[in-house]
Parts: sequence; structure tokens; C-alpha cells
Amino acid sequence: MVDGLRKFHGFSKIGEGTYGVVYKATERKTGKLVALKKIRLDSDEEGVPSTCIREISLLKEMDHQNVVKLYEVVHVEMRLYLVFEYIDRDLKQLMDAIKPKPLPIRYIKVVDHFVGLLYHRIQP
Repeated sequence: MVDGLRKFHGFSKIGEGTYGVVYKATERKTGKLVALKKIRLDSDEEGVPSTCIREISLLKEMDHQNVVKLYEVVHVEMRLYLVFEYIDRDLKQLMDAIKPKPLPIRYIKVVDHFVGLLYHRIQP
């Protein structure tokens, strides 16, 4: 195991996304579950892509109960590992679990009114 990742054990793949694979692991020192997002860096690019740097910067600054916490970033060879707090469900599962409430008709009328105004103001 590479030095930066030695502090974690029990890796199991829990998902795959556009930028890489996500693993669940346990931090050895605390026993805390974490999610590690492995991002493979292309060798033809120079360093870490700016979009990735921007995402990391924003996540490091975020401190809100509805935003997953980014604990640290581990750089190993041609890969970045983003170490997040572990959440046992994703956004889709949460949305499926919540029963949608119908919008009051007055809200629908207001939105309809503004959409109509915008539509009529658009000129070719």
C-alpha cells in the first residue's frame, strides 16, 4: 500500500463516476468510515486539471450540513484520492425516499406568469 493510503484499510468499491472510482474504507487510527474518490490523472496533461483544483478548493471551504465534507487530498503517483466523510446513501436514494409535496396553486400561477413574461420579451 502506498504511504499516503496506509492510514486506511478495508477498501471496497462502492461506485464509479465520470472522474473515477469511489471506495469505502476505514481510517485505522479512528475507526471512522470514509469514502475515497480515486481520480486518475492523464499523463498527457500538465498536473491536476483546473476543474479538479476548483472543486477541491470549494469543497475544502464548505462547511454545511447538506454538503459532504472533504477531509483531505492524497496525491499518489498519477492519482488523486479525495477523502470524504462516508454517507450511506447518494442523492438519488434520498430523493426517492422523500415523498414530494404538491406545490400550492398560487406558486404555480406566479411561476407561470413570470415564464410567460420572459417568453414574450424574447425578441429575435
